[in-house]
Amino acid sequence: AAATSAAALGVTVSFAEGQQASATKSAEWYMKPWTSFQKEPVMADQVPGYDRVHVMRRTFYSVHLMGRLRDASSSRDQFVDAARKLSVMLLSEALGMLPHTPRPIKTPVDGAAYITFDMPDPQRELCVVNIMRAASSMSDVMTREYPGIPVGTVLIQRDEETAEPVMFYSKLPPDVDKRRVILVDPMLATGGSIREAIAVMRKAGVHEQNIIVVSIVAAPEGVDAVLRANPLVRILVGEMDRGLNARKYIVPGLGDFGDRFYGTV
Repeated sequence: AAATSAAALGVTVSFAEGQQASATKSAEWYMKPWTSFQKEPVMADQVPGYDRVHVMRRTFYSVHLMGRLRDASSSRDQFVDAARKLSVMLLSEALGMLPHTPRPIKTPVDGAAYITFDMPDPQRELCVVNIMRAASSMSDVMTREYPGIPVGTVLIQRDEETAEPVMFYSKLPPDVDKRRVILVDPMLATGGSIREAIAVMRKAGVHEQNIIVVSIVAAPEGVDAVLRANPLVRILVGEMDRGLNARKYIVPGLGDFGDRFYGTV
């Protein structure tokens, strides 16, 4: 990632807030428009023990939404509402993990300067791929935010007897090899479906370092399985759970995401 400080752009920054009128402040005062106690922009928190695995920053609100998802007594409407809100938060974190270049701009007030970041253009440089059907809920959030972003689909179902993935169908944008891919699947359990989807994309020419896997909950076993096969992939999760039970379900988990989201329990 590119350096993010104003100093990296050759600009001297004064962090003193001062009380004098704006007309008497130096141009450098405007280079830090937030108050001094606020932090520089950062990526999602790194999971201890992993170089390329990140977890969404927890807030009281995010934990409230996670509780709605996990609560067995939540209605379908409550589940869907929480899933959509968490997907927005997660995908915002995922976009923040993309390459970025700092660029100074001028605001309409006093010619004040502000440092923004140029990010990849969603329509020309990005792509979202979902693993049907549960992940369609997450890719729908992305297309609402960025209507022109291409969407790829992979249909992989888990054999309930063996817990192994079975590939049925895939359709990717024709230029997917030239894009950065956000691969969405709400639950990363054994990692089998994610591994299969990444294999499909790699066959289409996508470099694994250009893939960000985004899941709402994950088990360490699945994360490890994905990284063993694709060590350069980045993974972003809402929360990392304790692990898998004997039936290969995530614990504490949230049940079957697709059934609860689409009302087919």
